[in-house]
Amino acid sequence: MKKQAKIYYTSDVHGYLFPTSYADKEERPMGLFNCISNFKKDGNTLVFDGGDTLQGAPLAAYVTSHGGDFPEKDPIAGVYNAAGYDAVVPGNHDFNFGYDRLVKYFRALHGVCLCANARDLEGRGRISSSHIFTLENGLRLGVTGIVTDHVNVWEQPENLEKIRITDAFQAAAEELFRLKLQSDVTICIYHGGYECDLDTGKVLSTSGENVGYRILKELDYDILLTAHQHMSVPGRELFRTHTLQLAANAVQYARLDLRFEDGKLKVESSICPAGPFHEKEPYESLLPLEGAVQEWLDADIGRLKEPVPEKGKLDMALYGSAVADFFNQVQLEYSGADISCVGLGNSSIGLPDHVTMRDLVRVYPFSNTLAVLEVKEETLRKALERCARYFTIKDGNIEISDEFLKPKVEHYNYDYFAGITFEVDLKMPVGSRVKKILYKGRPLAGRSFSLCMSDYRASGTGGYEVYRECRILKRISTEVPQMALDYLRKHPVVEIEKNGGIILL
Repeated sequence: MKKQAKIYYTSDVHGYLFPTSYADKEERPMGLFNCISNFKKDGNTLVFDGGDTLQGAPLAAYVTSHGGDFPEKDPIAGVYNAAGYDAVVPGNHDFNFGYDRLVKYFRALHGVCLCANARDLEGRGRISSSHIFTLENGLRLGVTGIVTDHVNVWEQPENLEKIRITDAFQAAAEELFRLKLQSDVTICIYHGGYECDLDTGKVLSTSGENVGYRILKELDYDILLTAHQHMSVPGRELFRTHTLQLAANAVQYARLDLRFEDGKLKVESSICPAGPFHEKEPYESLLPLEGAVQEWLDADIGRLKEPVPEKGKLDMALYGSAVADFFNQVQLEYSGADISCVGLGNSSIGLPDHVTMRDLVRVYPFSNTLAVLEVKEETLRKALERCARYFTIKDGNIEISDEFLKPKVEHYNYDYFAGITFEVDLKMPVGSRVKKILYKGRPLAGRSFSLCMSDYRASGTGGYEVYRECRILKRISTEVPQMALDYLRKHPVVEIEKNGGIILL
């Protein structure tokens, strides 16, 4: 007997409920409201989300910082409930605000919260390892969720005091064994990505942050829905498993059509644009909240001595970025470190002389905190060589290397340094481009230095594995945008100073 089912899937929404990027007030074809307006749900339809929901957009930051305004309800969970989500999986960023914030969100949801490798030590979060969904037509879908276990690497220890994150692959393997005994179809929703190229099998990363390819190759789930890498990967069959991934910020959603007959499953999927339309509700009910967010974003928070004109990514990397200089200036003051480095987002950016919260959100779209590491010259040299890989020479012209563009754009993995000057010879082979490194005009001479960076970079992510070997001198739990806000309020007029950086030979 033939049985059919349908699945809608979103992930990495990052708090983008409304159709706006918040860089301005223009409506765009994006946002969860626009995605869910396309969902047509019946008794044989399920709706899933792959995590990273509570962090990212200014609306998400506003809801978290103004939690007292919503003592009983969670506005973000309310949208998921209105859309009829059946299951959600936490992403790594959903742990950023501690146990109580996560619990409030999970308890407000009508759907189940799945995470087989998250052990809730207090049991208040209603987290399940898996769930069997029996559809109206009798088809049984066994679904589990897992999150990248690099949460343990990135997250502030105090945010994980009441939750234990275990090995992601092992949890996926254990749940598959259980689900196969009770299900017609097995599904793993993994907040993690692919560590290998799906076409060639070439290893792209050995950090363990992403194990999607290993799950595909070694486990036989019927469906693997991935997340975390923010790549739009159309559905495909690989090692007899159907898999896909979505871009971030609710610009698209996935639809999967399942046909089960005579013990055999056929899956067809499509990645669909969010589109320009949304239903009247719950959009209108949350307009007062959105209005408060927009008002908060437009508040004047400080002044620069002069505006920073927008520059392209290559020009910024080659000749320096005043925006990066500003954030390094902030990081050096708050950390007291000798040296600072900062990565910026994928977009070309500038700053007006009168800075608003919207400007800060636009130029630094991360919720990073800071870590200060003890580094020696060899450590710095290896990190700077990683930065130097950002460039390639084609037909005599300097361009951005494909290493930072494929399989996804990663301009944020190029770091801008302050406190040191370093010379780079792009004519030399990759790995031997960095020449002289100077601190206050002098060679490093075997000294140890304190280097301030984001907690994300301190984990070794983005090709900077060398930092994992360094001693952590201190952690600063305040998020960088909040530091920048405090810095602007503290200094009536900020003069951005260039403090070292790259010199091309």
